[in-house]
Amino acid sequence: MAGAGGVYAGKDVVVVMDPPPVVYLKSFHPGSGPDRMNRRNAEAVAIMARDLAPVSSGWLKANIRAGQNRNERGFYTFGHNVYAETPYAYYVHEGTGPSPRWPDSRKVMHWHGRQGDFPYRDFVMHPGTPAQPFLQDALVAMVI
Repeated sequence: MAGAGGVYAGKDVVVVMDPPPVVYLKSFHPGSGPDRMNRRNAEAVAIMARDLAPVSSGWLKANIRAGQNRNERGFYTFGHNVYAETPYAYYVHEGTGPSPRWPDSRKVMHWHGRQGDFPYRDFVMHPGTPAQPFLQDALVAMVI
Protein backbone atom coordinates (compact mmCIF):
# COMPACT_ATOMS: atom_id res chain seq x y z
CA MET A 1 0.00 0.00 0.00
CA ALA A 2 2.98 2.31 0.26
CA GLY A 3 3.01 5.02 -2.34
CA ALA A 4 -0.72 4.95 -2.84
CA GLY A 5 -2.81 7.89 -1.77
CA GLY A 6 -6.36 7.19 -0.88
CA VAL A 7 -9.74 8.60 0.04
CA TYR A 8 -11.74 6.92 2.78
CA ALA A 9 -15.30 8.23 3.28
CA GLY A 10 -17.40 7.79 6.40
CA LYS A 11 -20.59 9.38 7.72
CA ASP A 12 -19.59 13.05 8.04
CA VAL A 13 -15.90 12.50 7.49
CA VAL A 14 -13.62 12.15 4.48
CA VAL A 15 -10.11 10.86 5.12
CA VAL A 16 -7.65 11.84 2.39
CA MET A 17 -4.12 10.50 2.12
CA ASP A 18 -2.60 12.43 -0.77
CA PRO A 19 0.31 13.01 -1.04
CA PRO A 20 1.74 10.67 1.56
CA PRO A 21 2.99 10.92 4.25
CA VAL A 22 0.24 13.35 5.28
CA VAL A 23 -3.13 12.16 6.52
CA TYR A 24 -6.06 14.57 6.33
CA LEU A 25 -9.29 14.14 8.24
CA LYS A 26 -11.93 16.48 6.83
CA SER A 27 -15.28 17.12 8.47
CA PHE A 28 -17.99 19.27 6.96
CA HIS A 29 -18.86 21.61 9.85
CA PRO A 30 -15.97 23.30 11.71
CA GLY A 31 -16.47 23.48 15.46
CA SER A 32 -19.24 20.90 15.38
CA GLY A 33 -19.38 17.69 17.35
CA PRO A 34 -17.97 15.61 14.46
CA ASP A 35 -15.16 18.15 14.05
CA ARG A 36 -14.21 17.85 17.72
CA MET A 37 -14.42 14.07 17.41
CA ASN A 38 -12.12 14.20 14.39
CA ARG A 39 -9.61 16.25 16.38
CA ARG A 40 -9.53 13.47 18.97
CA ASN A 41 -9.26 10.86 16.20
CA ALA A 42 -6.38 12.77 14.57
CA GLU A 43 -4.58 12.82 17.92
CA ALA A 44 -5.19 9.07 18.26
CA VAL A 45 -3.77 8.46 14.76
CA ALA A 46 -0.71 10.58 15.67
CA ILE A 47 -0.15 8.57 18.86
CA MET A 48 -0.42 5.28 16.98
CA ALA A 49 1.89 6.58 14.21
CA ARG A 50 4.48 7.47 16.87
CA ASP A 51 4.28 3.89 18.12
CA LEU A 52 4.65 2.48 14.59
CA ALA A 53 7.40 4.86 13.40
CA PRO A 54 10.87 3.34 13.01
CA VAL A 55 13.47 4.62 15.45
CA SER A 56 17.06 5.45 14.58
CA SER A 57 17.67 8.76 16.31
CA GLY A 58 14.11 9.31 17.60
CA TRP A 59 13.72 12.56 15.65
CA LEU A 60 11.06 11.17 13.31
CA LYS A 61 9.00 9.75 16.15
CA ALA A 62 9.24 12.99 18.14
CA ASN A 63 8.08 15.13 15.20
CA ILE A 64 4.80 13.39 14.32
CA ARG A 65 2.05 15.94 14.89
CA ALA A 66 -1.68 16.38 14.54
CA GLY A 67 -2.92 19.81 13.50
CA GLN A 68 -5.75 21.69 11.88
CA ASN A 69 -5.85 22.05 8.10
CA ARG A 70 -5.01 25.39 6.51
CA ASN A 71 -6.03 26.82 3.17
CA GLU A 72 -3.67 28.30 0.58
CA ARG A 73 -3.67 31.67 2.38
CA GLY A 74 -2.64 30.13 5.69
CA PHE A 75 -6.00 30.45 7.47
CA TYR A 76 -7.43 27.56 9.44
CA THR A 77 -10.08 25.54 7.63
CA PHE A 78 -12.20 22.56 8.53
CA GLY A 79 -10.55 19.23 9.18
CA HIS A 80 -7.35 17.98 10.76
CA ASN A 81 -4.13 16.40 9.54
CA VAL A 82 -1.41 14.15 10.89
CA TYR A 83 2.09 14.73 9.56
CA ALA A 84 5.79 14.24 10.27
CA GLU A 85 7.92 17.40 10.23
CA THR A 86 11.27 15.80 9.44
CA PRO A 87 12.76 16.33 5.96
CA TYR A 88 13.30 12.59 5.46
CA ALA A 89 9.82 11.42 6.53
CA TYR A 90 8.72 10.92 2.92
CA TYR A 91 11.69 8.64 2.17
CA VAL A 92 11.09 6.54 5.29
CA HIS A 93 7.35 6.31 4.58
CA GLU A 94 7.63 5.55 0.85
CA GLY A 95 11.07 3.88 0.70
CA THR A 96 13.85 4.51 -1.81
CA GLY A 97 15.10 2.64 -4.83
CA PRO A 98 18.64 1.49 -5.64
CA SER A 99 21.01 4.34 -6.45
CA PRO A 100 24.74 4.85 -7.03
CA ARG A 101 26.80 6.69 -4.42
CA TRP A 102 30.01 8.58 -5.22
CA PRO A 103 32.63 9.96 -2.84
CA ASP A 104 32.21 13.55 -1.66
CA SER A 105 35.61 15.19 -2.04
CA ARG A 106 38.06 12.33 -2.57
CA LYS A 107 38.51 10.21 -5.67
CA VAL A 108 37.66 6.91 -3.96
CA MET A 109 35.70 5.62 -0.97
CA HIS A 110 37.20 3.25 1.54
CA TRP A 111 35.94 1.59 4.69
CA HIS A 112 36.86 -1.16 7.11
CA GLY A 113 35.84 -4.42 5.47
CA ARG A 114 34.49 -7.60 7.02
CA GLN A 115 37.77 -9.51 6.76
CA GLY A 116 39.91 -6.76 8.23
CA ASP A 117 40.83 -5.28 4.86
CA PHE A 118 40.09 -1.80 3.50
CA PRO A 119 38.17 -2.01 0.21
CA TYR A 120 38.44 0.96 -2.15
CA ARG A 121 35.74 1.84 -4.69
CA ASP A 122 35.15 4.81 -6.98
CA PHE A 123 31.39 4.33 -6.45
CA VAL A 124 29.06 1.89 -4.71
CA MET A 125 25.49 0.85 -5.46
CA HIS A 126 23.16 1.47 -2.53
CA PRO A 127 20.43 -1.19 -2.46
CA GLY A 128 17.68 1.21 -1.37
CA THR A 129 15.43 1.07 1.67
CA PRO A 130 12.06 -0.63 2.03
CA ALA A 131 8.94 1.45 2.63
CA GLN A 132 7.75 1.74 6.23
CA PRO A 133 4.31 3.39 5.90
CA PHE A 134 3.78 4.19 9.58
CA LEU A 135 1.21 6.97 8.98
CA GLN A 136 -0.82 4.90 6.55
CA ASP A 137 -0.72 1.87 8.85
CA ALA A 138 -1.90 4.01 11.77
CA LEU A 139 -4.74 5.42 9.68
CA VAL A 140 -5.85 1.99 8.47
CA ALA A 141 -5.71 0.62 12.02
CA MET A 142 -7.92 3.47 13.25
CA VAL A 143 -10.42 3.15 10.37
CA ILE A 144 -10.84 -0.62 10.79
